[in-house]
Amino acid sequence: MSASEMAALTQTHGLSERGANATKPPFSYLHAFFKAMAEPYEPSERPEGYVNLAVAQNMLTVDAVQQRLSAAMQKEQPSTTAGYDNMRGSDRLRTAMAKHLKRVVAPNADADAIHPDRLCISSGCGAVIDNLFMTISSPGDGVLIPAPYYPAFDNDLRVRNKVHAIPVPGSTDTTLPSIRQLGDAINAATAKNCEVRALLLTNPSNPLGVVYSDAEMKKIARAVLQGGLHVVVDEVYASSQYGEVDETNGSHPFVSALNWKAEDFVGPDWPNEDVRNAMATHLHVVYGLSKDFCASGYRVGVLSTRNEQIIKAMDNVAYFCCVPGPMQFAVSEMLEDEQWVNSFLNLNSANLKQAHGVLTWVLHDHSVPVTPSTHGMFIWIDLSKWMTEQTWEEEHRLWMTCFEDPKVKLVMTPGRDCRHPKPGCFRMCFAAVQIGTLEVAAKRLVELLGRYK
Repeated sequence: MSASEMAALTQTHGLSERGANATKPPFSYLHAFFKAMAEPYEPSERPEGYVNLAVAQNMLTVDAVQQRLSAAMQKEQPSTTAGYDNMRGSDRLRTAMAKHLKRVVAPNADADAIHPDRLCISSGCGAVIDNLFMTISSPGDGVLIPAPYYPAFDNDLRVRNKVHAIPVPGSTDTTLPSIRQLGDAINAATAKNCEVRALLLTNPSNPLGVVYSDAEMKKIARAVLQGGLHVVVDEVYASSQYGEVDETNGSHPFVSALNWKAEDFVGPDWPNEDVRNAMATHLHVVYGLSKDFCASGYRVGVLSTRNEQIIKAMDNVAYFCCVPGPMQFAVSEMLEDEQWVNSFLNLNSANLKQAHGVLTWVLHDHSVPVTPSTHGMFIWIDLSKWMTEQTWEEEHRLWMTCFEDPKVKLVMTPGRDCRHPKPGCFRMCFAAVQIGTLEVAAKRLVELLGRYK
């Protein structure tokens, strides 16, 4: 938003500069998103409708979660669920979440690495990240993020905290940036009077669907922590696995940062005590139920940190984004039912695998390049060879054609919104629509590519 546009909003509509800043859409394709949601494809009633593959939401196994939480809600709840409780989440929910993290997400973590007292549960991972960066950054600061990345991170960091996302591509799409590349990004930001405060990692990756190797993650985390920056690891897709892991083919098993130990980082240049202090104050892990449990509408996100001052701050600011008491009760019941959790995660993985297979089979059959992936609910495709020129304008033209062509009506996430350095790549989410709709979407896309240009 330009300075003149912001001034007009503040003068004409009485908004503050902060309010005017919030009117900016979180991503470029928001209008298409809402259009597609209003007129969705339905095989019998609306066969000419839109297919929205731009939302990373899992509806494939949602009925199982709905039924389990509904059963929990039927139980008699204590009166405390109707009143105030710990603003970081009830004792029961934080205990249930800690046990789930230790049992499912980070089974190799030290006994004291995941503790209920170190958790802050808020209304979704967006709220968790917003509050966390409010406590560790100041307006105008920068955050390094390996690119391509989740397209709403720019908005999530900017809209209230006025923090700048700094994309840092690796040498390839599926590798993290090197220490040198991170250093160059820090130097470039410093030259613009932007102080870099943190590195934000998403593992498994959104939008790529790949898992970064534990060694690669630790290497850059060590360098960043040693440099006095915070490391925030978003693991919201930890259990959304659908692909087979084969390290000989470049895929890696997911290893949570909650498993990291001080001895993983100690070296001649960094003594044990300094490592422990850095991990205790500057390492933070974000998790949530939105993706792994098909529960994006239930708004349950969690921060794990050993920084006592951040926890103290969360006791205050978490008041503004608490999970409702009845929902905390139901989620506790669900997580405590370990047999159900195991069964659900297995079923969900099978459903993700089926959906991924349906979408990628059609694309592979028509030689559309797809990045091999194992986790999440999206694929990353490269359509650059169909573009008339390798520019962002041409990427937008191709995206608009997919959206506006009456025979296609397909919404994807443009690579530019993910801060990808090369035009022509797109994210396609495969878990928010029915299996049959995926096949329709893929066939519409390849039909368009056959006549594009």
